Amino acid sequence: MKLSKLIPVPVLILITHLTLAQISPPGLDGTKIVSWGVVGFSQALSKRLTLTVYGGAARMSDPKSWELAHKQGIAVYNHEFLYKLSPKWQVSAANSFRVQKLYSEESPYEAEDPSYRYELRYYGRLYYRQQFNKVSVNYAFRPEARTFYSPDWEASSRPLELRFRLKATASLPINQDKTNFIISGNEFLTAVDEYQSAIPADHHHTWSNYHFTEDRFTVYFRHLFKKPDVILDLGLMEQFKSGGHMDPVSYVCFDVLFQNPFSKHFN
Repeated sequence: MKLSKLIPVPVLILITHLTLAQISPPGLDGTKIVSWGVVGFSQALSKRLTLTVYGGAARMSDPKSWELAHKQGIAVYNHEFLYKLSPKWQVSAANSFRVQKLYSEESPYEAEDPSYRYELRYYGRLYYRQQFNKVSVNYAFRPEARTFYSPDWEASSRPLELRFRLKATASLPINQDKTNFIISGNEFLTAVDEYQSAIPADHHHTWSNYHFTEDRFTVYFRHLFKKPDVILDLGLMEQFKSGGHMDPVSYVCFDVLFQNPFSKHFN
């Protein structure tokens, strides 16, 4: 049976767009649980090109507690251009500015000196979509370059990380009007890191081996508001870092994304 007989084409396009719009939280260390929230908008610039802009922030616990909003974690500004190549393929380009608080790994886990760092991130994504009856599945490959700086914009001892991310996401409508969805995803992250000497006069740089860094599993509930045109996501993420114990970090997440706030979308 042809796919078009199972689900109308406009619904397929909607599900694809919604799955791509979901915003996962940033990975954080030195904590047990994180609260992450996002507010942003997605604006169609043409029939094929869409801009998504958002601001997000996270608070987190100490490594040995479950105090969800105990201390500041990270603040994020992100914008991304998505281009639709075909009904199955999309590509995007993006950059991001992040301010992350830094804490000691030893109790009482006080702020380090300096107490925060800047990160500039540049990345692209390649998406591929498949449809299995009512379930829409998206695969995303994301190469990214991460650069790190001190508060005075001096390069850190790890000035550059090249990271590669592979994610599969499945979206299932759970009501007749297709305004409620369950979205589940799993993402594997690998990286290679550049390090520079701690001696200022020594400009020697070395590179780590290519290595696995973490696995992130997400489950979200999504509701679509028609007037105004808004997407609301509520979800959970479990992050498993590389290392001997693979101790998980739990995330409680929400995001609110306004659709085409400046004009009607392109048909």
